[in-house]
Amino acid sequence: MAKKTQPQMVEQMDASLHEPINKDAPLTIYGSKLKPELATAALNLSIDFLKQQQSLANQHVMWHRKTLGTAFLCAFVYLAPRATFPKGSKSVMGTVVQFVLMNKAQLVYFAVVTILAASFIFTFLARFTEDLFKRKISQVVDTNGVAVFGVDLTELVKGDIKDKSKLDNTQVIVYRETPIALASVVENSLMSSNDALVMGVSTIGSRRVYLQSGIIEDLLDWALIRTKNIQKTGKFEAGNSMKLLVEVYSFDKVIKKTLKSKGFSLIKAVKLEESRLLGGLFGVKKELWGVQFHFDSKKQK
Repeated sequence: MAKKTQPQMVEQMDASLHEPINKDAPLTIYGSKLKPELATAALNLSIDFLKQQQSLANQHVMWHRKTLGTAFLCAFVYLAPRATFPKGSKSVMGTVVQFVLMNKAQLVYFAVVTILAASFIFTFLARFTEDLFKRKISQVVDTNGVAVFGVDLTELVKGDIKDKSKLDNTQVIVYRETPIALASVVENSLMSSNDALVMGVSTIGSRRVYLQSGIIEDLLDWALIRTKNIQKTGKFEAGNSMKLLVEVYSFDKVIKKTLKSKGFSLIKAVKLEESRLLGGLFGVKKELWGVQFHFDSKKQK
């Protein structure tokens, strides 16, 4: 009885996000659909995008007026009973100068208490953002990328993918033989109809250093073209409208600015239900941005 041969794992392209790009590699940059050798890099990049969003969420919480206000309140409660208040000054400026001169040591402690209070509050709140994005990362990892790419990346590495057309729905940007950015689209089956194709961007981003290099704009252009190609080759009639949707967090200023520059508009914004603290206390919202466009294949001939 013949033994079954185990499928060989495809060697992966450099997938490390912590090492600098190899400067000795050929100076090339190109886009590629999702391939077996890009599976690990695609997974790492999609997770890194979530970690970047977690970092932005932490910044939003840290510098929010409620966080800073609470820290100053704690410091004021400490300072008030210990401070010496000047008497007899006839001007506001004079009162302030006297107060500072009379409470030099107390003001130093006031600054220290403010910093310590802000640090404690932020550390406490950061647990909630970490918990939120940890769940999102686990969803990507536990499904081997299916939640984002619609493809099991472990099967892709083995070359055991049945529906290879889904690989065209992901674009990976490779610079000096290192994947640095990607975008992936998936059909929104709830909103699509025979009269209108609706696609959603399931993930988009790049290494942090390239975020404002124009690479996100290029990936959005690709997503629009990919949407057009799906309409041409699918069940949808040429000439009908298409819509591309992108879901972002309200604190992600860079991607929102980029979407606006590419003709996207805000469709709706709702409070973040996945975290009552972030959505309720800090006003974080999930925003849905979209652009509607047409393509007439007859005019292209």
